[in-house]
Amino acid sequence: MPDNSTASGVRSQLITIVQLLCVVVLWNSAYKGARVLNTLYALELGATPLHIGLLLATYGVFPLLLAVKAGRIADRYGARVPIILGMMVCTLGAVLPWFAPTLPLLFVAAAVTGLGFILGQVAFQSLVGSLGEGDARTRNFNNYALIVAVADFVGPVFAGFSIDHAGHVPTYLFLGLLSTTSVIAIIALAKRVPRHRLPAPAPAGQRMTDLFRDVDMRRVLIASAVVMTAIDLFQLYIPLYGHQIGLSASAIGVVLGSAAAATFVSRALLPILSARYSEEKTLLYALFLAAAMFTLIPFFTSVVVLSVICFTLGLGMGLGQPLTVVLCYRYAPAGRGGESLGLRIAINNSMHVVVPALFGAVGAALGLAPVFWANACVIAAGNWYARKRSAGTP
Repeated sequence: MPDNSTASGVRSQLITIVQLLCVVVLWNSAYKGARVLNTLYALELGATPLHIGLLLATYGVFPLLLAVKAGRIADRYGARVPIILGMMVCTLGAVLPWFAPTLPLLFVAAAVTGLGFILGQVAFQSLVGSLGEGDARTRNFNNYALIVAVADFVGPVFAGFSIDHAGHVPTYLFLGLLSTTSVIAIIALAKRVPRHRLPAPAPAGQRMTDLFRDVDMRRVLIASAVVMTAIDLFQLYIPLYGHQIGLSASAIGVVLGSAAAATFVSRALLPILSARYSEEKTLLYALFLAAAMFTLIPFFTSVVVLSVICFTLGLGMGLGQPLTVVLCYRYAPAGRGGESLGLRIAINNSMHVVVPALFGAVGAALGLAPVFWANACVIAAGNWYARKRSAGTP
């Protein structure tokens, strides 16, 4: 029995990774579908671009406040409890509007969903990062990112077709059932998720500000904030733009899905690109490509053309998240991987709270085209800063 520990230990670990990723695709599909559904239903209820911006910002309130704490909990106590609790709360948030479909409740649902998502997401990423070193860790993060890309495709497309065929309110129930399936699966697998991911907590006396003092970590955090700003505004304003130009929910889901499909392609190529150009150069080139595509969106109304543009945009954006996660974990001090990932998410969500509200006001006052162009400028400016620093330019 003890002799099998080494032989079966690797097998058990690999099975755990595969099973967890299966849970992730179910859970993330429900979460991403619910975000699109909330946006389209809010528009159906008469929401303005400013309302939509505030709705998206609501998703980021709890992640902004609790991401670092969630990371510390994962570092000290392991991932099992945060993952299960987070997924259960997220499921509640996804299904809430089914009980009372009103605009105010969409904001409550967004806040609850954001709370559950941050608890589960940080713990998942921290667990994945702990299941390997060097190339194995990069491969695990990339597989995680590929699964998230699948969910980015499945969730919006499923939500779009469900809205067109069953209506907005029943779709909340369908997504809630999908999320519930993921909760049942993770509870069944709970014993396979280690309670204590690290042998001991990080040394006392360390502060969050220590992480900012590291130049490489600071650059990664800035790049990550730029990536998340682009992703959030894309997911918010493509449904808004599609609704404005008269696209059906299914067509909007297809346009969003094209970017997700490209994300899967680019993440599948990530090991090759990283080996050829390094993670940091790949990130820089990818974000400049995304910025260029954002400038083109307001000039077209065809579903086919928009799908092509968004596919190309997805090739660039799709690399941003896994690369910043890998780099963040790489530069994290020993014993503080979860905290560093939590800090990354907290910074992302500070943008997530402020930028949508700001851009929502811009969209309400000036229209949607300036929003896309301003987003492109934000990506390019942040990316240029990271490029200068990585090249050693003051």
